[in-house]
Amino acid sequence: MTPLQEAMFSAAVANGGTLMTPYLIQQVTASDLSVVDSTQPKQLSQAVSPAVANNVKQMMEAVTQQPQGTGFAFNANNEGGIVIAGKTGTAQNALNGASPNPDAVFTAFAPADNPKIAVGVILQGAGYGAQAAAPVAVAVIKAYLATLGIQ
Repeated sequence: MTPLQEAMFSAAVANGGTLMTPYLIQQVTASDLSVVDSTQPKQLSQAVSPAVANNVKQMMEAVTQQPQGTGFAFNANNEGGIVIAGKTGTAQNALNGASPNPDAVFTAFAPADNPKIAVGVILQGAGYGAQAAAPVAVAVIKAYLATLGIQ
């Protein structure tokens, strides 16, 4: 799985099960800042039903909000009043001379009640998802939400 696929997973959950086509450029502007072209959102598929997406969302919130959640202890919870819904992961990967440490994985979206961003982080040989990947995801989320004026 790639970080983009991780982010798409979280984005689909955040979007009620609807998976959108990813794109890299939102708009192209001319030197006078007029918009030359812009990307329009396009549905790729209905990955899961809204009911299933809601159940997964609740579980992802529990990962970061409940004391027994794997993302709770590593500051992925309630950053500045913003609830982050996330999923930690650890992928064993010792093939072809790769690091004996597992790959750290974390995917998330925020704010959980009105999502604006979904991220996926995979750190090769970094250890556990909650310890290594979650702080990276939280930093990206906080930086992006700050550009929107959401603290």
